[in-house]
Amino acid sequence: MSTAEIADNKWELEASRPPLATTAGILQIVVVAAFACLFVWMLSFALQGIFGAKRDTLADQYGRLTVDGKPPAAPAPH
Repeated sequence: MSTAEIADNKWELEASRPPLATTAGILQIVVVAAFACLFVWMLSFALQGIFGAKRDTLADQYGRLTVDGKPPAAPAPH
């Protein structure tokens, strides 16, 4: 092996190591972790909407509304 090849191998070895001890490396890890947490947080709401308890919303009440916007009165017992 020539001196140039040895120097090239050392450069490749140094370039393949992640910069964990630098401020930029730590900041990259923090940013990626923050986006991962944000994704998991949004995914939890999606799963809660799919598998969670059914809630009665205004959209569900649309068919039962009357002209004045109030639900119809319950029928009188016979």
